[in-house]
Amino acid sequence: MRTILSKLWDYQVAILEIARLNRALRTYPESIRALETEIKTVEKRLEKTKSDFEENKNNQKNREEYLEMCKRNLEKYESDLMEVTNQKDYSAVLNEIDYAKKEIHNTEEELIKLFEEIEKNEKAVDEYTEILSEKQKELDKALEDFKATNKEQIAKRDQLIQVKKKLEEEIPLKYLKVFYGIAKKRNGIGVATIEKETCSACHMKIRPQKINEIKKHPDSLYYCENCQRILVYLPDNDDSQ
Repeated sequence: MRTILSKLWDYQVAILEIARLNRALRTYPESIRALETEIKTVEKRLEKTKSDFEENKNNQKNREEYLEMCKRNLEKYESDLMEVTNQKDYSAVLNEIDYAKKEIHNTEEELIKLFEEIEKNEKAVDEYTEILSEKQKELDKALEDFKATNKEQIAKRDQLIQVKKKLEEEIPLKYLKVFYGIAKKRNGIGVATIEKETCSACHMKIRPQKINEIKKHPDSLYYCENCQRILVYLPDNDDSQ
């Protein structure tokens, strides 16, 4: 009959192997990581281009409104010019007309540049969107292939999860509480076996008298005097066998 502590050892083995498999399943190949990096880069560029597009569109709207205002002002000044009766007012209106014409010219130049930038933005958005779609398809395919490749590992992990659940039902709660209390402080390892009269975790020598006590009381809790882990005696590890 297997002892409670031997089951606790199996429980720890299952937990550590599940953790290892989970890490392996999360560790994607370099090709997948490279695709993910590319996608993030394209996403950032796409967002920046969309932001530039919106900014240019707002500037376009503002400049168009300003252009219309300048044109209305020009019409007004040209109309006023026909009504002035002295040289001073005539010169002042001419200055206003010149200023309005310059503003119209400069604003139209700005609008031409904005139109060009907006066209570039629209083209870039389409290009980045297409690239992003293609890269996402590549990533989905790579992840699917990766999952298929790791099907065996996934099956093994799922099997170990069931083993872990069954052992949790068989091991008394007080043992599990002690185990987790130690494992939390000892990098997930709360149980150690006796191998060649030493602790398998810290490799410190165990007194022969203590080993005999553990053999006589295999379900009692004994701890390594050095690392404080629970010691379990497994007959298969006994050199005298």
